[in-house]
Amino acid sequence: MDKYQQIREVGTNGDNYDLSTEDLIEQFQYWDAQYGIELSDIEFDTVTVTFNDLPEDLTELAVEIYEFCPDVIDQHFGCMADAIAVAEEFNQPLSDEIQVLLKDIDLTDEDYGFELLKRSLEINKAVTLWWD
Repeated sequence: MDKYQQIREVGTNGDNYDLSTEDLIEQFQYWDAQYGIELSDIEFDTVTVTFNDLPEDLTELAVEIYEFCPDVIDQHFGCMADAIAVAEEFNQPLSDEIQVLLKDIDLTDEDYGFELLKRSLEINKAVTLWWD
């Protein structure tokens, strides 16, 4: 079974961004050729991409990821300040993982979500993409 077969079987897509299953596979094949990737957590609108190798400067890859799946920043990393505010409101401590992710990130900078995406890639070598 090729690594994209499960995506085809599940019909993973980003229809709300006009991305078909084959569009997703084409992007994954490009990243696979560039960095080597593994795919996991495959659902109809979600997939986790783990990169075997990453470039030293993650800016271009982070831009590609955002253009391919805006929700990764618009509904996740770019909303981290709001999530922290809610946690503080309910006296919930931030996990060690979140504290490491946030270290030296200026949450007042309008591009902090992009910086968090790059930091997460650096730490985890993976990103979960979803299109809803």
